[in-house]
Amino acid sequence: MFDLNQKVVIVTGASRGIGRGIAEMLAGRGAHIVAAARADNAAATVESIRRAGGSAETGSLDVTDSGSVETLVEAVLTRHGRIDVLVNNAGIARDQLMLRMKREEWDEVITTNLTAAFTCVHTVLKPMIKRRAGRIISIG
Repeated sequence: MFDLNQKVVIVTGASRGIGRGIAEMLAGRGAHIVAAARADNAAATVESIRRAGGSAETGSLDVTDSGSVETLVEAVLTRHGRIDVLVNNAGIARDQLMLRMKREEWDEVITTNLTAAFTCVHTVLKPMIKRRAGRIISIG
């Protein structure tokens, strides 16, 4: 299908669900995965990838904190010299009737699902443009 041998890929929201599935699939295609999630929540994803013979590391990341995003990107660039792919997957749902939804819940969804994706893209763009290479995938 496609080869990602030795490509450095950051996957946000990689601790479970779709993010974990994406990380495992890309690792199976040869990518080195930076499984990004809060604290060490993606440790099980990394262990699963390594057990399958893939290459992965955890990346502590709170996508709603721009400083956290910058710190992760700088750390990946320091260790690997590049970021080949960013997969914006982190997201939350606060599904309920609009009448019952609190403003804080709405703000949390917008911050996590939209503003955070913008922040992650904005942070990786400069090094990608400098290299004249990179891919960004945003899951909605």
